[in-house]
Amino acid sequence: MNSKVRIGIMSTAEIAHKVCLAINCSEQAEVYCVASRSLEKARQWADAHNIKIAYGTYDELLDDPNVDGVYIPLPTSLKKEWAIKAANKKKHVLVEKPLPGADSSQCLEEMIKCCEDNGVQFLDGTMWLHSLRTQIVKQKKQELGKISKVIAAFTFKAPNEEWLHGGNGRTNKNQEPQGCLGDQGWYPVGAILFAFDYELPQFVQCLQYKLNKVDTIIEYSGFIEFSNQRYAYFDCGVTSPHRSFVDIICENGQIRIDDLVGGFGRTGNFNAYFENFVGSERFFIDDLQGKEEVIKVEGSNHTVKMIDTFANIIQSKKNDHQWHHRSLTTHKVLTALFKATQKVGEKVQILQ
Repeated sequence: MNSKVRIGIMSTAEIAHKVCLAINCSEQAEVYCVASRSLEKARQWADAHNIKIAYGTYDELLDDPNVDGVYIPLPTSLKKEWAIKAANKKKHVLVEKPLPGADSSQCLEEMIKCCEDNGVQFLDGTMWLHSLRTQIVKQKKQELGKISKVIAAFTFKAPNEEWLHGGNGRTNKNQEPQGCLGDQGWYPVGAILFAFDYELPQFVQCLQYKLNKVDTIIEYSGFIEFSNQRYAYFDCGVTSPHRSFVDIICENGQIRIDDLVGGFGRTGNFNAYFENFVGSERFFIDDLQGKEEVIKVEGSNHTVKMIDTFANIIQSKKNDHQWHHRSLTTHKVLTALFKATQKVGEKVQILQ
């Protein structure tokens, strides 16, 4: 019996390269095969990544009885179809963000329900949640008392005008309907919800947003209101310098992470987003007087840790529905924020 979880990669998208490296670095998983819409393309990608089996259709991959789980980095519009097909074939499902359904959570609810009905795990590709640092931050925020507010951001500057105005998936609403809100916004909104233990907020507000020449969101600033006068601000987009942080303001101090998504500190090593990178080695705690303490932790490759989480669940044969709840809560907030662009400055209620 093969002791490693066998994962099939459905697509040769750019992000698949990084995840493929991570799978092969995990002691609990291996890349078993890859599929593309073209057998020639799949074979070329497989050869470049030392993968033995390549398929020219996604259905062929799903029909392979040796595949335990799939990684789906397909365009947003295709994710629901293939996640459901995978679940119906009893394959565990790891899906890259953004998730489908720009103004409704119905698509994601159907995906998750199909996974649950078929007894397979659903997991989204939020890598930073799996780092060792994140586990320690979770402990520390409980020690610092009630959280009153959170501020978070994920931005970077578009490399050129063509990229900015539809030359990339996240800047073309035909590929990503929520634009940069759905892509970059997933991280600060997810960090805010992590801080508040995935409590669903009451209201959201769009404070400001910008569209590019193809009417796609390239910048967004928002406000999120929780019960008992707790709140959060965030911004995201591709019009500002690189910023990737979350500040969690607690009753007895503040937690700061200044390299949330990439984990590469303030080095400027932007390539870490595309590499097999070990990082997320420190964060900061400020006391009530603002005195800073640097908390150092063991560095980790959070992409490998994500694969370990996925593989552990598969091997345990006990699905973890907490991950389903986290994905769905994050997506519900993002769909509400997307709808809020129609009423800038007004509160939009999030229905339970």
